[in-house]
Amino acid sequence: MKLREKLRATLVQTFGTARLDESVRSAFEAGVAGVDDATLPQEGDVVGGCYRLVSRLGEGMFGRVYVAERTDVPEHRVALKVMSRAAYAGRNVERELVMLAAATHPHIVQLKDHGVTDDYVWLTMPLYHGETLLERLDRGPLTLREAHAIFLPIARGVQSLHARGLRHQDIKPDNIFLATFEDAVHPVLLDLGVAVEQNATFVAGTALYAAPEQIIALGGLKGDARLDERMDVYCLATTLLRSLVGEERFPGAKARTPYEIASAFAERERHPLADDALPGLRGEPRARLVLALQRWMTSDAARRPTAEELATQLDVLLEQEREAARVIEQNLARQEASYRRMRGALTFVVVGTVAAALFGVSKRETLRLAAELERERALGAASFDKLDTCVAAHQIAERETASCRDELAAATARHADALRVAETSLDETSDGLTRKLSYANTMLNRCEAESEQAAAAWAEERAGLAAERQAVEQTLERARSEWKTRREELEQKRSEAEQATERCATTREACEAAKDAIAVERDACFLALPAAPAAAKPAPPALPADPGAKPSVSAPAEVKAKAAPPAVPPTPPPAAPPPGPAPTPAAE
Repeated sequence: MKLREKLRATLVQTFGTARLDESVRSAFEAGVAGVDDATLPQEGDVVGGCYRLVSRLGEGMFGRVYVAERTDVPEHRVALKVMSRAAYAGRNVERELVMLAAATHPHIVQLKDHGVTDDYVWLTMPLYHGETLLERLDRGPLTLREAHAIFLPIARGVQSLHARGLRHQDIKPDNIFLATFEDAVHPVLLDLGVAVEQNATFVAGTALYAAPEQIIALGGLKGDARLDERMDVYCLATTLLRSLVGEERFPGAKARTPYEIASAFAERERHPLADDALPGLRGEPRARLVLALQRWMTSDAARRPTAEELATQLDVLLEQEREAARVIEQNLARQEASYRRMRGALTFVVVGTVAAALFGVSKRETLRLAAELERERALGAASFDKLDTCVAAHQIAERETASCRDELAAATARHADALRVAETSLDETSDGLTRKLSYANTMLNRCEAESEQAAAAWAEERAGLAAERQAVEQTLERARSEWKTRREELEQKRSEAEQATERCATTREACEAAKDAIAVERDACFLALPAAPAAAKPAPPALPADPGAKPSVSAPAEVKAKAAPPAVPPTPPPAAPPPGPAPTPAAE
């Protein structure tokens, strides 16, 4: 397994006194542990006496997940997970399963049924419809509002798990499922297969999201590790950070070695948000989020908050919305106060004007009744008094109007500032969405290009393999034909050799018979010869060159005439063998 894939896969390791079986340990350390086709059930098998495996949903390092249906109620379908019993070496399986069954929470996958065999452990869960958080992140990072809606219920679920004395150990985007119920998203924390008691010595985790003490316990770094439930807080915080900033800006996403993992721990604690991450989040809301992430991902586990405290502190994700709401509320309050002041001022001006008018009318009526006494003087005095009153009322109205106008201008300016801030925030949000869309399009184009390249390479490789296979088949066919021809030739030669052997045997028998006949004839000739004088020694008879000719001896004519030997028919010479290949030693 490549190192990058190993950093993104769940690893397990014993720590302290617990020990795994050596074969299982070596398999885990090699990054290829888990699924054993010889021990785990397959599709069509019945598990637990009543669950028939219908189809496979997924496969991990420790086992497989199937869609299963009850044999007695086929309409009742569940998700059934089977895991190798070796993954539970050194663990109290029954106790952990009972504790998991007791950990009930709407946002934690519910353990419905379970069982243990000599080869595997199985458990059933509800069958959800939706997608994992990792699949959602392939379309782009989450907004602050989306992250709050997803991680707050997950944090509450982790809090419930901790309250029952368990720790999850492997919180990551793959293990958060976004189930859909009537178009509403319901986050659920999955994969309780490596969950253990809070102080257990068995440790598991994914290096890319794990806490420092988990990496130390897994053997990736040196140091002392105290294992407890606060490692889940770190895993939840790293998953949140990855969901907000994307993989490219997630510290440690490109880590390949333990040293780079350690550097990622330091960067997350010191500077979790890159300068170009979350460009729309600025000012006090950004500073508060950075402080919260630093607190959640500190390497000192004792300084991290609990899952309950983390759930409460997740409100920092909505700080930007609350600040914008406060600004709008303050602007509305100032506008309302300005409106109230303007309304009071206008009321005062109207009342003053009406009072002045009434006062003038009553004054004119009085002067009219006193017209007979100093009419000209009274009219002049009345006119003078009216003029002074109107001037005073006019001055008051002008002052009030100017004050209202100034307050209106100030309120208008404040409204314009608030509107400008809102438009700026909207533009930044739009720019952020545009950048996210551009990033998503870029990633999609890259994936499509890589897919096309892979398809072309696969087609080329397949064509090459087909041509190579055809050439091999042709070579084999030629060799088979040559072998067949050679075999027929050898069979023919063997038949000819057997025939030649038979002819040789016949010829040899004929030669032996001729030889015996010649010996008999020679003996007869010797017996027929008279006794020779002692001084004369008879010469040996000369054998004829032709085996079929009669033997002749040098003897006196009278002897020949006196005792002629009986006539022996000549033996025919052996027939010459027919033309053909000489017999091989094997044939003889």
